[in-house]
Amino acid sequence: MSAERSAVDPATAPTAIVEPRRRLSWAWLVPILAAVLAGGLIYRTLTLRGIIITIQLDEGHGLAPGDSIRYRGIEVGTIRSIELRESLDSILLTASLTEQGDQIARRGTRFWVVRPEITFAGIRGLETLLGPNYLAALPGDGRPQRHFIGIETPPIVEDALPGDLEILVSAPRQGSMLPGAPVTFRGIDVGVILSVGLTSDGSSVEARLHIEQPYAPLVRQNSRFWRIGGITADIGISGVEVDIDSLPTLLKGGVAFATPPKDQAGDPVLTGHRFPLALSPRAEWLGWQPLVAIGHRLLPPGSSTPEVLRAKLAWRQGLIFRGTRSRQGWIVPVENGTLAPADLLVPSDKAKEDTVNLEIAGTMVALPDPSDLIWQHDGLALAALALPEGAIGRWPAYRSRRPSAPEDCVVIGDPNAAPFPLAADRLRNGSGGWTIDEAVSLDESWHGASVLARSDGKLLGILLARDDDPRIVWIPGPPERDTSNMPAPPADTDDDE
Repeated sequence: MSAERSAVDPATAPTAIVEPRRRLSWAWLVPILAAVLAGGLIYRTLTLRGIIITIQLDEGHGLAPGDSIRYRGIEVGTIRSIELRESLDSILLTASLTEQGDQIARRGTRFWVVRPEITFAGIRGLETLLGPNYLAALPGDGRPQRHFIGIETPPIVEDALPGDLEILVSAPRQGSMLPGAPVTFRGIDVGVILSVGLTSDGSSVEARLHIEQPYAPLVRQNSRFWRIGGITADIGISGVEVDIDSLPTLLKGGVAFATPPKDQAGDPVLTGHRFPLALSPRAEWLGWQPLVAIGHRLLPPGSSTPEVLRAKLAWRQGLIFRGTRSRQGWIVPVENGTLAPADLLVPSDKAKEDTVNLEIAGTMVALPDPSDLIWQHDGLALAALALPEGAIGRWPAYRSRRPSAPEDCVVIGDPNAAPFPLAADRLRNGSGGWTIDEAVSLDESWHGASVLARSDGKLLGILLARDDDPRIVWIPGPPERDTSNMPAPPADTDDDE
C-alpha cells in the first residue's frame, strides 16, 4: 500500500474532547458544617434537658418552678411546671432530671417535699428555713418509669438493707410509742418505730419495728419488749424515788428489749414475728446477757465481727534516767490462739527484768514466753494466751482466709467506734500483706485492728499502725509450732537509753 493511500486527512480525522475535572466547591462545606453544628447543639440540648418525668403530690408545700430535686444533697433535677389536676384533688409536677436521671426514673423511687418540720421524732428540713423547699428523691431499683406518685412524709428508714428485720409489738394503748422513735438494746439505738396504729379489730395498738441488720440476731423468740420514755415514781416510807429515762427518750419515747442467755433465748425470729409489749421491764430482764454475736452494715447480712480486746504492754527501762514505756493496741482471740501485733507480746530488749506487765481488757495476764508463741512473722504473732474471764467468742478458723489481690474491706477496731471502710484501690500488694495509700488516715489507735472482707465477712489480716506507714499483714496458712527461725523482737525507735 502506498504512502498516499495510508495518509489521513487532518481535516476529516476525529478529534478527542477532554473535559476538565470537576472540583467540589468550597461553598458546599458551609451547609455541611452548619448541619453538623446544628445536630450537635440539638443533641446537647436534649442531653442537658434530661429525662422528663411527672410527679403527683397531694400538696405543693410552697414548691415553685425552678426548685430543685435532690438526692444525698446533690441536685439531680429541676421542677419545670406545677399545675392542679382536673379533679382538683392533687397537683402534678413536671420535672427534668440530669444526665443521671435514668438511675432516678425507675420503679420504686420515692419523692417527697422537704420543708421545716418539728416533731417528737426529731427536727427535719432546717436548711429550708433560709432557702426554698425542694423535692427529695430516694431511687428505686425497678424498671424505667416516667410517672410517680409522691409521698406526704419522708420515709423513716431511707436505706433498708438485706438482713434488716421488721417485727410487730402490741399493747393496750399507744403510750410513748411514736413513728420515728428509737428501738434500743441496753440503751443503744438498734432500730426505729416505723408506724403505730390500731389493729384491724380495734382491740389493741400495734407498732411496727425496724431492726437494723447488724442487730437482728439479738431478737429471739424469748426476747421481751417494753415501753420507754416515761417517768416512773415510787412513793414509800423512805420518800419518793423517781426514775427518768435519758432526755432524748423522754422526749421521743420508744421501745426497748432484752434477750435471755443463749440457752434460753430461743431461735432467731423472721420478719412479721409478733411480741407483746410490757409497760415496764422486770428486774431479771435488765440482767440478761445473751452474748450473741452481732455484725455491721458494711458486711454481708448475717456476718458478725470478731471480738477485739484492748491490750497494753508496759515496762521500765534506762540506766540513769529510768522511765516507763508502753505500747497499746488490739488483739483478736481466734480458734487456735490469740492474734496480736508482735510488739504487744514481745517486750523491748531494753526492758528491765521483772518490770514487764501485760494488761488485756483491764486485767493483768501472764506474759507469753517463747514457747507460747505459735508463730511470728512480718510484725504479727499468734500466741497461746490465758485470756481474762469474760473474754468470749473466739473467731473460728473457717471464717479466715488469705486474699489473692486487693479487695474492699472493713477495719474493725474499738467496739464502740464505727468501723473504717477501706477500698481496694487504696491497697497495694506487698511482702506478706498490703501497703495502704498515704491519703488514708489510720493512726496508732487502730494498731492491731482486724481486717474483714466486705464480700464474705471473712478475716483477712491485722492492721499494724505503729509505724509511719500503716500496713495490713495477711493471716498465714495452718500454724506450725516452729520457733527455731523466729525473728528477733521488734526494735523500738522511740525508747530512751
